[in-house]
Amino acid sequence: MTAPKPRPTEIEIKFLLPDGDPAALDGHPMLRGCEAGPPSRETTTYFDTADRAFARAGASFRLRRAGNRSVQTLKLRDGGGPFGRGEWEWPVKGGQPDRRQLAETPLAGLEGELIPVFTAEVVRRLRRLRHEDATIEIVVDEGTIQAGKRTEAIREAELELKGGSPAALHRLAARLQADLRLVLGAESKSDRGWRLLTGEPRRGAKAQDIDLPHDIVAAEAFRRIVAAILASLLAHQPAAAAGVMEGVHGMRIATRRLRALLALFRPCLAAETEARFTAGLRDLARVLGEARDWDVFVAETLPQAAGAEADRLRPLAEAERRAAHGRVVEEFGRPALTSLVLGLTAWAEDPAALSGEAGGGAMDEPLLDLAPGLVERLARKARRRGRHIRRRSEAELHELRKALKKLRYGIEFVAPLHKAKRVSAYLHHCKLLQEKLGALNDAAVAVTLAGRLAQNDAALAPAALAVSAWADARRAEAHHDLRKAWRAFRDAPLPRPVG
Repeated sequence: MTAPKPRPTEIEIKFLLPDGDPAALDGHPMLRGCEAGPPSRETTTYFDTADRAFARAGASFRLRRAGNRSVQTLKLRDGGGPFGRGEWEWPVKGGQPDRRQLAETPLAGLEGELIPVFTAEVVRRLRRLRHEDATIEIVVDEGTIQAGKRTEAIREAELELKGGSPAALHRLAARLQADLRLVLGAESKSDRGWRLLTGEPRRGAKAQDIDLPHDIVAAEAFRRIVAAILASLLAHQPAAAAGVMEGVHGMRIATRRLRALLALFRPCLAAETEARFTAGLRDLARVLGEARDWDVFVAETLPQAAGAEADRLRPLAEAERRAAHGRVVEEFGRPALTSLVLGLTAWAEDPAALSGEAGGGAMDEPLLDLAPGLVERLARKARRRGRHIRRRSEAELHELRKALKKLRYGIEFVAPLHKAKRVSAYLHHCKLLQEKLGALNDAAVAVTLAGRLAQNDAALAPAALAVSAWADARRAEAHHDLRKAWRAFRDAPLPRPVG
């Protein structure tokens, strides 16, 4: 088999256009006078095998026809950050795809007959803009996507980098978004087609490993980590918007990891900007956290707190769960999440903006030199919060748990600079202590939520007491080995980078 060629990458940012009205975008000062082509009508058919081999590989394969021109395209989600995808494109003759071209791609070995699965028909308007050092193509699509008997409107604008630096694209997108209060489209047309066809949204995958060479500078490491986490955040958004428990959980973990990353690099970052992004992430985490708490209460706590008494809480708990997920969807419809994602992306690509210093400050230094001090700072905070652990209140133990999570994520971020065995050994102690603290937190949340459900209905008081009894047993079990887990963590040697 011929070795795949170097992977070409598409960098594209998609915005949803409310009510199909692109007038505000058309009239934006930054787009006036740019090169514009006439509207064109395009029909795009997406293909896959009977066993959905392309979809399972995180890929889409399509044939797009506009007039007498046909182009087939393979797109592949491959860890290119929140807006990057592998893309291979070929002109073809006729109305059928030519799978021989796939020999040039990582999916050369896929077998099976190609069959059409869904179709998108749009009127496309295209502009080309020169912004800073970049050439950017701005496309507005309006039309429909059809999968089986289901259809859905398409109203979106795509900004694609055709040449130059990604930073210029991200700054343009951030400016347009801030002025027009646009919202990111987290689903590709392919993802939307599969959702219509199957009734289920795309599930987000676990964040991919991040390559951090030993000679990498802190700013570049920060940029790569931000890109990977934001990609995971957006990948889980469709499932979260559909009320899928794993989608909310995945977005919540991504939000926590971003906050931990900012905490790790805090001494090197511009203070006001870092505080603003941390506050935005905290607001997002609160909305996701409420939905996650009700997910866990309904799906895990009530089944574990077995018995008819506890089960009486289920109808009210389900209603609270639906309401919490409704607030998540409302949050996605607001521009705050889009502003946060674009702002973080653009900030991470500018070392001077990151540090607030013209030369990049400490962020221009090798990560290998900075990492020990940054990690030690988080470790000190965790050790301080855990002193005299048997005397700590539940609120204080919760703060220890949060500090421990930040430390754990911080070590995971810089793990490629360490020996794997040392990192694994240390994280083992972190996780054991975190499990004990997590059980205490779960018990406290369960009691709070059960009490909220029962506060206006005396008939539900026995059910709340049943949950409280379960929580007391969880607390007792967690406290039994808490001191031992704390000592093991406290005395474990902090891993050091290998030069």
